[in-house]
Amino acid sequence: MKKFVVMAVLATGVFFSQWRTAHDAAPVVKTPAAIKATASATPRPVYEHDWAKHSLDRAQAVVDQVQQSREENGQP
Repeated sequence: MKKFVVMAVLATGVFFSQWRTAHDAAPVVKTPAAIKATASATPRPVYEHDWAKHSLDRAQAVVDQVQQSREENGQP
């Protein structure tokens, strides 16, 4: 029983020390200029496991392109 209590106290101490160090770190706040600088101009690569999302993204991009061209041409 003593071993269990000692292990529980040690585990609790380790948990709280790790939790405190993780929450004491200052959060990183990015300015809008920093966010814009990190954004890439090229689309992300298509991975094998991500083909369905890429298909939906591409379909939405085509729909947006069609709507934009219709607005420019004055069509409803």
